[in-house]
Amino acid sequence: MDFKEKVKRNVADNFDQSIRIYQEFEKKHGFFSSYALALAETIGLTQKSSVLDVGCGYGLSAAVLSRQYGCRVLGIDLSREMIAAGRAVEKNENIRLVVGDGENLSPIVGDDQFDYVVYNASIFIFPDAAKAIDEAFRCLCPGGKIAFSYYPLLVGDNGSDLFDTAFKRLGEPLPRFRVITDYAVACKALADRCGNIRHHRRTQPLDIGFLQDFFSIPAQSASLFPGRSYEERQELVRQLFAGLCDAEGSGQIVWRMAEGSKKTPTASCQCP
Repeated sequence: MDFKEKVKRNVADNFDQSIRIYQEFEKKHGFFSSYALALAETIGLTQKSSVLDVGCGYGLSAAVLSRQYGCRVLGIDLSREMIAAGRAVEKNENIRLVVGDGENLSPIVGDDQFDYVVYNASIFIFPDAAKAIDEAFRCLCPGGKIAFSYYPLLVGDNGSDLFDTAFKRLGEPLPRFRVITDYAVACKALADRCGNIRHHRRTQPLDIGFLQDFFSIPAQSASLFPGRSYEERQELVRQLFAGLCDAEGSGQIVWRMAEGSKKTPTASCQCP
């Protein structure tokens, strides 16, 4: 098994194990739904549009887009357990959740095209962002948009990297694969295919409790402390962010977003 396939298998396994805690986190914070809505608002997503949601988890973003915008959404995710959990609760006829690989959309999407392809906090775990964006571009309507939201930055009031600070204080090395695909790499893949590239930021005050909850999700904690048991990772996550208590109120959590448009006005669109 090559590196990319190993990454995908590990991602699927980690998210298979994350459902209950993921749901508890969302019930407490409502974060992923609000982040999906923030991306939609930022890129000017239109009412009644068709959306391909790649890395959809158990359908949180699909649900909020359908509810707020009347969108028809096809959600795709590697995790069978996430998709099963989403299907169990989501009965909206405008939402379809399917197990699949975002770097190989053809077997699922076929010749269908969409007004938007979105990656809500998922593009950074794709081992080949260029291939993913190529696949997204192929099934995008003329004039449609590809957009993604990204992994957080933790920024001190002097511009310092608080992730780096936290790991140094804990006495642990920064993880090699905190993200699989860097923001710059994902943005280059987007710019290679799309025009009118725009970047956006959403910020919130540094919140230690939120970070401890967010990174206690099994799939998130595995990115920080790979190779440790979940119980050990939970404790390390608690200690990691407790070490930033002196920065709470002065630092920021920064969430990045990017969008680009398809410039092929002569083609016809076969929206599902």
